[in-house]
Amino acid sequence: MRQSSQLLLTFLLNAFWQVALITAFAALGSWLLRNSSVRYRHCVWATALCLAFFVPAFTSWRMVLDSTPQTIPAVTFVAESAAPLSQETAPGLSVPTISLPPAFELNQTVAFVLFAIYFAFVVYSISKLTKAWLTTRNIRRRASEIEPNDSVAEVIQRCELEFGTRHVRLFRSETLPVPVTAGIFQPVIILPEALLRDGNVDLLTSAIGHEFIHVARRDYVLNLIYELLFIPISFHPAAALLRRRVRETRELCCDELVAERILNAEVYARSLVTLASPAPSLHRLSVTTTVGIADADILEARIMSLLKKPDFHTRWKRSLLIVVALLLLVPCVAAVAFAMRFDVQTNAQEPTTQEKERREKETLETKRRDGSGEEFKVRVSTDPRVREEIERKERVEVEMREVRQAALVRLAKINMDQAIQIATSQQPGKVLLCSLEATHWEAPGKLANDGVVFYHVMIANEGEVGAAHIWVNAVDGTIIKTEKELPRKREP
Repeated sequence: MRQSSQLLLTFLLNAFWQVALITAFAALGSWLLRNSSVRYRHCVWATALCLAFFVPAFTSWRMVLDSTPQTIPAVTFVAESAAPLSQETAPGLSVPTISLPPAFELNQTVAFVLFAIYFAFVVYSISKLTKAWLTTRNIRRRASEIEPNDSVAEVIQRCELEFGTRHVRLFRSETLPVPVTAGIFQPVIILPEALLRDGNVDLLTSAIGHEFIHVARRDYVLNLIYELLFIPISFHPAAALLRRRVRETRELCCDELVAERILNAEVYARSLVTLASPAPSLHRLSVTTTVGIADADILEARIMSLLKKPDFHTRWKRSLLIVVALLLLVPCVAAVAFAMRFDVQTNAQEPTTQEKERREKETLETKRRDGSGEEFKVRVSTDPRVREEIERKERVEVEMREVRQAALVRLAKINMDQAIQIATSQQPGKVLLCSLEATHWEAPGKLANDGVVFYHVMIANEGEVGAAHIWVNAVDGTIIKTEKELPRKREP
């Protein structure tokens, strides 16, 4: 649970700047390709949308996994004293290099508010997509398949020859105002009843040709993938911009192909104005789960794009495509290099505070025993039941210690000499104490899922007063925590 919350928090806060950076470089790449074919700009925006999800997800997952040993709670000092240990270590041991990402802890209340806002966005996006999918299914269910007449059959045959798409089924709908394409494995084209009744050849050619291009490009499936990728980053305004640019350039691509292969650009532009005029009704229905001629509300831009011919030298086009591809690598490299790790603050006390409280409790316990020691001795000597109870508790305590120690030895992957060598490589000095311990026992001899086995090494500071406490992970040898113990001030 703790690791999943840390992963989500790291993804959420890293995505704030990573998605914005990816969008900025995508916008720059699209601007550089403004005079080239629209399909290249569509590739830039679609790639940026995919990167906006995968880059924060990858960097956050990698950082949380790499830094898992450092997320354990604070540990407690051992109560027993130990004789100084030798600094001689096993030969040939390679000390791992510790490279930790920056970590920032957020207050639990702040983290809870961020999680609540994020899940609200996610739930809203999922409900919107689900509603749109149900609406699309109803549209498909209410539509009826048509038998193409001569003019429609001629347009279909021409489109099949141009785009290599075979056996596409056509449906008619009395509720749809504009043509749409739907279906994952078997895409179908749904035409408005009014368009079929009108019988205008140019309008039919424009509508059917545009939808055939959607089928040939598999835009319906790709659109569904983009919508699913958008859900985890729907909280970010830059992600909404990426999704909108993908829709706009997708329609511009289809317009460009229709004007190149099916109809004259001027004729198609006039047909587009006629076909796209009822678009708001479709926008209210299911704009996210269908692809069609009215997906993007940029009719003026589409007309201008049709009338403007790309003027771009082939050599410069290739050079710019390479430059834009390299541009999209920049935010990916920056995301890996400057990603940060976030965690939720815990209420665990620092080891120095725990040590202080432990010593105070020991002092009070000693005073209490001194005051009642004689009375207790009398009871032990006179009452056999008290003596038996004390002996039983001592036996249970010894057995518990043995079981835990056996479990620790079994779980530890490095020995004590190796742990001392790792600790002294970080803090040279005389080793005063080294003990094998663990946190979070589920049962005697069984460690909990979030438990960690570690060596606690105490090293005297060279030429200084006090000591350094180092916790070494007993599984992989990483440094969990390092603290310096300051000398106590003598009270007058």
